[in-house]
Amino acid sequence: MISETSGRPVRLGYRGASGKFELSREDLRRGISILGQGADQLATLIAYACDEAGLRTLVIDLSGRVSQKLSGYMDCYELPHFLYDTLRIDEEGLAANVHGQLAASAYSCALDLSFEQEGIINAAMQILAAERGVASPAAVNDLMVEKNDKFRGRPADRLIARLASLSSLNMTGEAGTVAELLKRSAVLSFSGAGQPEAVETAATLFVAKILAHAESGNEGLPDLVIIPQAGRLFRVRPVFRKTERLLTSFVSSPISKILSSETSYGLDEHFDETGFIKIMSSAVWNGHGPNDETLLPNMFMVRNHPYGHDLAFIPREFEPRSGPPKGGEATQPEPETADLISQMLVDIDSYEAPTRQSVVAFLSQAYEQGLVERTLDKLQSEGYVTAVQKDMKSGRPMSVLALTEKGKTLMEMSK
Repeated sequence: MISETSGRPVRLGYRGASGKFELSREDLRRGISILGQGADQLATLIAYACDEAGLRTLVIDLSGRVSQKLSGYMDCYELPHFLYDTLRIDEEGLAANVHGQLAASAYSCALDLSFEQEGIINAAMQILAAERGVASPAAVNDLMVEKNDKFRGRPADRLIARLASLSSLNMTGEAGTVAELLKRSAVLSFSGAGQPEAVETAATLFVAKILAHAESGNEGLPDLVIIPQAGRLFRVRPVFRKTERLLTSFVSSPISKILSSETSYGLDEHFDETGFIKIMSSAVWNGHGPNDETLLPNMFMVRNHPYGHDLAFIPREFEPRSGPPKGGEATQPEPETADLISQMLVDIDSYEAPTRQSVVAFLSQAYEQGLVERTLDKLQSEGYVTAVQKDMKSGRPMSVLALTEKGKTLMEMSK
């Protein structure tokens, strides 16, 4: 949340001959939606001005263009730096279930899944959330293939094929990077994912991660989240669907937010209601019919919902400055050892009801805990280990870890 005392005024431009135009902290708290030609450029300017004013500003940059203009002013990170931590479900209890639901909604939003496929991926994600697994396309894919008795039929087969196309979203980076990025101003570039569907999937999964971080009560949330090209994530749909859970959860979160879209068509109907404040380009404003004021091409109109106050302004100029991105290469953590992998597979196969917590706690006596968690995540994502429901003597089913046939083969080979 933005405090009234944080930073300096956010200066965006000029109000004709009447002086500077600035956004107040209250304006940013209410949320802002920007629409029309030049919206993404204005969102870039707002990111620059907010960082200049001392606000912790996080930019989700789908195209990489914001990074090119602001990397000389703000820390910019490439996808390999934070992808692995984005995909991890590391919360506990209810927060883990919420993260699983939001991650399923993220996939549905990015891939435009059918109703049946939404239900399928939500069920798969809850299995992963139960053991705090990794919500990567490969992990979901392998889980559905392994449990083909639960995930069968044409919708499931089509979903498996869609997930297989997201192979560029592999597990790179280290654990804990997202929490660190949320504590400072940063521009996160998702363009390295390659194909548009992969970019949009990674971006929506990152939004889900932020919301799960807020749900778990963790501190260190950014003052402001800015999403240029937000129309790629929040597209129009004929009826209310689970995919809109991501947008509604984001809008209702305590995080201040700005969404921008260069186009006014094809947007989710709730996009326009994202912020109490709308900023419209001259083309959008002038095209709305007769107005008391006609804007010049280089002007924007601010419509303040609570007060019905319209104000035109001219954006200020700033010099784009590029610098070297941070995290451009995938971080190379301590590699998994053959001994650790072999021991983990044996332990999971030997004990009656091994859970993630028990396996990590036991092996952390001999190995570094972060390495143990990462090794388990990798084995799950690659289909060697899965979570299953096991009936216990108490009568209550319990989610435990088990080796797949692929995992049993690897265990025999590693002995």
